[in-house]
Amino acid sequence: MTFAVRLSSMKFDRSFTSSHGSTIRGVFVVIAFCVFGYLLLLPLFAILKGFQFLFSFHTEIVIPGPGEDALGHFAGRRDCGISKSEIYLAPFPLDPGVSPFCKDRATLLEALSSGGRHGFDEPFVGKGCTYRWFSTPEICMILERFNALVFIGDSTAQTIYTALNILLREDLALGGLQQWMMNDQDRAACKCDQQFVNGDCLGYSIRGIKEAKKNMKQSPYFCERVPHAYVPVDSTPASLTALNAFKSLTYDRPKPWQPSPVILSFSPSLDITTTTRVLDEWASLATAAERKIPLLFLGPQAQGLNKAGKDGNAALWKFQDEIAEPAKRRHFDVLGLWNLTAQAGSTDGEKYGEKVALVQAMMIINWLSKLGTS
Repeated sequence: MTFAVRLSSMKFDRSFTSSHGSTIRGVFVVIAFCVFGYLLLLPLFAILKGFQFLFSFHTEIVIPGPGEDALGHFAGRRDCGISKSEIYLAPFPLDPGVSPFCKDRATLLEALSSGGRHGFDEPFVGKGCTYRWFSTPEICMILERFNALVFIGDSTAQTIYTALNILLREDLALGGLQQWMMNDQDRAACKCDQQFVNGDCLGYSIRGIKEAKKNMKQSPYFCERVPHAYVPVDSTPASLTALNAFKSLTYDRPKPWQPSPVILSFSPSLDITTTTRVLDEWASLATAAERKIPLLFLGPQAQGLNKAGKDGNAALWKFQDEIAEPAKRRHFDVLGLWNLTAQAGSTDGEKYGEKVALVQAMMIINWLSKLGTS
């Protein structure tokens, strides 16, 4: 009797074990089936995702909202009376599948050199495609790709560098000036447009971020890791001071694999021979650095009607046209500024105000955004 009970108990245990094993095997079969099915469908998911990306790339173009004012939070916004809508026209794509923004460096420079305004002092637009208006964080992301940034040459280079400082400090009123050197009377006299058109104020223009960081307590830079400076040059060969300033920003910097773009403007006399020597000098200096130094040459600005006279603008246009090819042969990109300034207001026919300078600076930033970093 006892044996029978034990036997039946053993039979029960075997049955239970067999059932338990079958359950485990069933679970493993289900898991294996799921894994096999996932691996089988994975390539299909990848193909479908690729098609989705392809179609979204061609049809979903992000356009800055027309109601957004990228300058609305800048210091001095009300004093200077400048809004983004006054100086930048957000493009509307006629074809939803084609971006209105220039796709590469060559088309960007051609479009901006050949663009125009739809009326006096209206926002400037490129021909065929146009440029973007980057926010300050986006500008900083672009600059982070470089080792240094150098503006070299005449007052045009200085003006654009002043505007770059305004954008990076988000201060329309005094962002381009060495405020620590100015008293209250100077600050009142040099606000806004006066940073660019008042001869007494030009002496306060910032020459480099290194000096500015040491002295300023107000209106700091939004980003300040990448060094940048303006190096004045009005002759060739350049002065020893100018050469040393350039080399300290390019030759002596760490991370030699990162580019150090140079923006050059030199057209005080409209002399092709002299300007060609200037191009030779700076192209040679860039080559001697044994680093990647992208070069951009800026054509001359137009003169206002009260300054140009009978042939003034014709001479400027002729110079811009004739210097372009020699510059390109020396590996300079070329950006013409004549069209940008031809229908812009100027108090003296030579100097343009803050609105024009901000647009010029944003054009340079767009050029920087198209540069390779390797």
